[in-house]
Amino acid sequence: MARKNKIEVTIRQMDIDDLSAVYRLGESLFTSEEYPILYRTWDPFEVTGMFTSDPEYCLVAEVNDKVVGFVLATTVVKEGTAWKRYGYLNWIGISDGFQRARLGHRLYRKLEETFREDGVRMVIADTVVENERAIGFFRGLGFTASGGHVWLSKTLRREEPHDPPGGTAQHSGKSVGLKRGHARRIPEPGDTLAVRETDD
Repeated sequence: MARKNKIEVTIRQMDIDDLSAVYRLGESLFTSEEYPILYRTWDPFEVTGMFTSDPEYCLVAEVNDKVVGFVLATTVVKEGTAWKRYGYLNWIGISDGFQRARLGHRLYRKLEETFREDGVRMVIADTVVENERAIGFFRGLGFTASGGHVWLSKTLRREEPHDPPGGTAQHSGKSVGLKRGHARRIPEPGDTLAVRETDD
């Protein structure tokens, strides 16, 4: 039986030349069709904003000089709380061709090292409750589900041209409980996260 070739992967801090590649990869992973109730959307500002404010928590996985995965994270300081400084994992994405290469685990481990060096004592992440693979991914990294917090969403119908000004536009709404495996975070700076790493 032929042995699989080992993939040579470089995990490193993201640099300015990676912005476009990270954005394009995220755009292919975090689609509204797959994640219709994300309360933040993937757009260029997600990448540039995180990179500008917290470059040390923005990492990429590179294979043959091509970005095939990334993690974007930040920290939150909460005075008067048990841990004071929290890490929050906003986005993590792995290219479809590398979903089973454990790149998500490697990216997270490198991020956690940086968090530890910076005094972070708790890391928080979140996903939709239906995203069982993402929940399994985080549980495999030692995360536990936090209960007692429910996130709600409501989708508003766009106003039709014949609707009277000011709006009698109707809406359809749905309550969505978001808080599970990904350890939900302290709703604060940039909220979000949809993980796209399958059973790593």
